[in-house]
Amino acid sequence: MTIIILPASDREGIVCGLFEKERRMGKKIIVFLVLFSIVPFLSVYAAAKAEEPARGSWEMKISREKKLTPEEEERERWVGVFANDIGIYMFDCKSLAMVENEKNSVNVLVRTIFTNSKVVTQLNEQYKAKLNADDKVGFSEMLMTFKVDKRKYVVKETKVCSAQGVLLEEIKAKEAVFKEVPVKTFADSMYEVAKAFSRNQ
Repeated sequence: MTIIILPASDREGIVCGLFEKERRMGKKIIVFLVLFSIVPFLSVYAAAKAEEPARGSWEMKISREKKLTPEEEERERWVGVFANDIGIYMFDCKSLAMVENEKNSVNVLVRTIFTNSKVVTQLNEQYKAKLNADDKVGFSEMLMTFKVDKRKYVVKETKVCSAQGVLLEEIKAKEAVFKEVPVKTFADSMYEVAKAFSRNQ
């Protein structure tokens, strides 16, 4: 085996080179360790931020909900779906519900606001004994059930109310007699609403 002895200056250069290489490797190891310890923390932080709800959005929602008056909340329940020469037809979006133990049947509360002056005059005459001097017939409400798989409906209950909210008459059906939903009517519009609701359950 041959042993080569280098000059002192060359040996120092090699040693310095080795130290420099180790120093650079040490820096890389330190950087790697730092990144290895930070990345999981950043991942957890990012996940936490992702799950955190947008503060502005829910605060604005709560603020908006707090500002609603009882009258405004009542108005927001009702959605207009139809109109004719008798009045404006609406439904209570919070009343939509599947009939218990009946897969394809939907209950919904609907309202007719009378806008035809002749109809209002006739109803005022019919209910004049129950109306105050400064009141008039305002609307009727019906509890309807739709069989969405058979395109049929029934009115289970009807209420007639004054413009001031006084209950003038309440009629409950003695038996549920389902009828075909006539096309291009308020019942037809409500059938589509009930069918869409049932599909999403």
